[in-house]
Amino acid sequence: MKIFLKRVLFFIFFIAVLMTAVFFGFNLKTNPYKFAKYDQVHDAEGKYVIPGGQTIGVELKTEGVLVVGLADIANAENISTSPAKMAGIQIGDKILEIDSIYMDSTDDILKYTESMGIKIYEFKIERAGKIVYLTITPVQRYESDEIKFGFWARDNIAGIGTITFVDPKTGTYSAIGHGISDSETGKLIDIASGTISKANITNIKLGKKGEPGEIIGYILKDEKCLGTVSNNTNFGIYGKINKDSMGYFSGDLMEVGKKEELVLGPAYMISCVNNEIKKYRIEISRIFYQNKPDEKSFVIKITDEELLKMTNGIIQGMSGSPIIQNNKIVGAVTHVFMNDPSKGYGIYIEWILDQIKTSDCN
Repeated sequence: MKIFLKRVLFFIFFIAVLMTAVFFGFNLKTNPYKFAKYDQVHDAEGKYVIPGGQTIGVELKTEGVLVVGLADIANAENISTSPAKMAGIQIGDKILEIDSIYMDSTDDILKYTESMGIKIYEFKIERAGKIVYLTITPVQRYESDEIKFGFWARDNIAGIGTITFVDPKTGTYSAIGHGISDSETGKLIDIASGTISKANITNIKLGKKGEPGEIIGYILKDEKCLGTVSNNTNFGIYGKINKDSMGYFSGDLMEVGKKEELVLGPAYMISCVNNEIKKYRIEISRIFYQNKPDEKSFVIKITDEELLKMTNGIIQGMSGSPIIQNNKIVGAVTHVFMNDPSKGYGIYIEWILDQIKTSDCN
């Protein structure tokens, strides 16, 4: 009998715990931070910034020269070969020096090697954070005086993105919401310097299932740049706005929202897809609990008919668009769903601010 009573009491206790979990589960779905004790402490409370939405042109100078491809060369005897491959060069390698001479650009490599001709060159390379030394002897190209190593390289990258916010006190800005990676290697680009400038939108490529759309435009190089780029991080680029360009980002200050203030339901994003900065309605449909920074913090769905008609949803170039809910800036657009361009991811604004603060301390 005692054993039976113990089992009954245990069953009642189990049902009570289960009902409590289900009850609180509704709140957890609304915002997983409501009843969660999270590890990191943030100082977003009471911070005010100017929400962005401006389309900008971004130009970055890489740190060193990045190898983005390998190729076979027909040598003087018309035999296919690749000195770079045979020497062990890999896509993603960063060429720092040749024969102990710093290489700042692809032009530096061309000028030096053309002046020296065919010989054994010693390359100093950075690969996955480690320094590697390789020797390469180029070949003369078939029926040509050119010498070739058999690799493709680049020293700069340019594109279009969106400003997330500007801090009027410090002049610091954030943009794009995710890191800028090399299209060939997929790796986050280490930058030596960079600038942001005004951009003009000329066309819109509509997003489709399996094929992301794109804002098509060009950088206004005739005008003075708006600011500098100091860091390219997993959560976007940031730097300083030039003092004489702060007027371009004039707007009302808005409080920064904390993760636990985000709720399922309506919100809006600020973006510029037709050379006009506008607010567009969205829905926050899912919120992820994250105890460490991640660029996919919550799911959004575009509900604004005007924006859907223009773009079919989220397209390349809109990344970084600030997301506003309950009169607070709570995040930024980062990625589009490949199978449904009307949906995408946002990142908590706190993760962006943490990244800026952490990088500034290093």
